[in-house]
Amino acid sequence: METATPSRLPLQRYRLFESHDMDEARESVARVFCPHKLVMLRPRTELDACHHSARLHRDVSLNYVQYGPGVQIDPGYLQDFFLLQIPLRGGAEIRCGAQQVDATPSLASLPSPTEPLSMRWADDSPHLIVRLARSALRSRLESLLQAPLKQQLVFDLGVPLDNPALAPLVHFIDYLRLTLDAGNALQSGGRLGEHAEEYLMSSLLMSAGHNHSRALAGEAQRSLLPRVVRKAQEYMAAHAEQPLSLADICREVGCSARALQVAFRQHAGQGPMEFLRELRLDRVRTELQACAGVAAGGVREVAQKYGFLHLGHFAAQYRARFGERPSETLGARGC
Repeated sequence: METATPSRLPLQRYRLFESHDMDEARESVARVFCPHKLVMLRPRTELDACHHSARLHRDVSLNYVQYGPGVQIDPGYLQDFFLLQIPLRGGAEIRCGAQQVDATPSLASLPSPTEPLSMRWADDSPHLIVRLARSALRSRLESLLQAPLKQQLVFDLGVPLDNPALAPLVHFIDYLRLTLDAGNALQSGGRLGEHAEEYLMSSLLMSAGHNHSRALAGEAQRSLLPRVVRKAQEYMAAHAEQPLSLADICREVGCSARALQVAFRQHAGQGPMEFLRELRLDRVRTELQACAGVAAGGVREVAQKYGFLHLGHFAAQYRARFGERPSETLGARGC
């Protein structure tokens, strides 16, 4: 996770406020999160607070929050949202229910809304915070399990960001922040933002520990016939332009995410989302070879049509698959 610097703060273009006043900082942060107590750990020090917040679609927002000197934060129960909190430097003591962690840039915290929360941020400990709506995350988990939840979702409080299993999630959050910082492709309310939310929530549920992880893992042991893989592939091919998530595909074929992933690995030699990415790259190439979309925006518009938000990342993936840049494909056809 890239650290913040004084000259270039994350999500700078989405600034909500900056202030040296404790009451203003508390009230401003509460508008995005929830009412809370905020106390300086060292009285008579000057607050250096700011909050930047960018919503992806409806249910997820990326936030940058800093206070400068150390602070005690007591929100109580979060009630209707989860928070993935990543210190960009420094650290924080986090208590949530019976769990406690000392968060660092390599160990994020993920408090759950059904447990009481108390936090102590150290001096100079800015955080990147992902806010996720509780109802949306619950719905996503039920879709992945293909069953209603009988217990409230509670995450392990500590999230080890250096765990290889979490690398795709960490990289995707970085990717979202960079895309938002660049000011393109994720306008609130668009289908790209919706797709990003669904992927982020599914990735979090699949990779971070929680009280339903065993149920997700257990589903992977169910044997599936190749016909399920074929059905998933056909569904993805028919809806390649739509913001499909893993949960959407699971719902269509009637199995859990873990089981579908195992079936794809066994019968297709790749994961379902890898298959979808390659399918979309193939579709982009076909349209570029036909000079489709050039007049309306060229490579960028065709790429975004198939869900590729970041043109640089898309170009690298395209070149890795086809051995040439998208612009070279267009040039070869005289577009």
